[in-house]
Amino acid sequence: MKTLIALTMLASLSFAQESGWQPLWQPKENTPGYDAAMPPENYPDAEHVTNVHLPEYRVFLPEGESDKPRPAVCIFPGGGYQNLALAKEGEEIGRWLASQGFVGMAVKYRVSADGKHPEAFPHQLMDARRAIRTLRAHAKEWNVDPNKIGVIGFSAGGHLAALATTWKDDVQGETKDTIDKESPATGFAMLIYPVISMDKPYVHGGSKNALLGQAKDAELVKKCSPYLQVTRQTPPLFVVQSADDGVSALNSLDMVRAAQEKGVPVEYHLYRKGGHGYGMRKQNKPTDAWPQEAEKWLKQFKQ
Repeated sequence: MKTLIALTMLASLSFAQESGWQPLWQPKENTPGYDAAMPPENYPDAEHVTNVHLPEYRVFLPEGESDKPRPAVCIFPGGGYQNLALAKEGEEIGRWLASQGFVGMAVKYRVSADGKHPEAFPHQLMDARRAIRTLRAHAKEWNVDPNKIGVIGFSAGGHLAALATTWKDDVQGETKDTIDKESPATGFAMLIYPVISMDKPYVHGGSKNALLGQAKDAELVKKCSPYLQVTRQTPPLFVVQSADDGVSALNSLDMVRAAQEKGVPVEYHLYRKGGHGYGMRKQNKPTDAWPQEAEKWLKQFKQ
């Protein structure tokens, strides 16, 4: 009987553990900008969600046990700040990271495709910073190394990951609870076909309009262009894009050039073909190779 129990317990550790979706702020009324009149989330298909007004997270823990704390990554799916590709660029990425020995946290940050109920800056940045802080606040519970917390983002989520990594100021409206007292600093960032340059003619208009509306504040536009905020203290970057991406590859080139000018370690993969929005799914194109390159790059944070 004891042997059977031991084998059962061992089997239970052989699979990565996944939490359900949990609110970033508890109770939900503590969410900055909370409005009880907001409509519920909408799932147009099995892959996407839109009209997210209550941000949530889902944790993916590696299989087995570890004697030392693990690195962790917050995951920001894309969707032009109007919806989230939650399955392809969120949950699937969480499982991949867990398979590599990282704690993954998929983040359902605030987005909206409803013009009557928009979700605009700085809510998304608040959500990203709260997610990073939540990982630190639960470091002991989830066996996370608080000094090795990174971010990965796709498309507009890549913009959010870059923004959270380069943002230097406080964000007006953030709470002063125990979690928000944690640091929102990142130790590395992975930007996959990212939107970056809000101040350039090749900006992805849909993402900019959904995030900033018709903002005329040139200073805010610059602050929301992460390549302009890179400093020598910016952590290492891993950047992926394809030359035939509908979101101009000049976005990622801006970020890479800024990193090089400031002496920030950066690994850049510009593929000949691949398009946009592929996540980790194979499409028989050169971009199929990026996850393997990312796995090699990530090893430095497991040492």
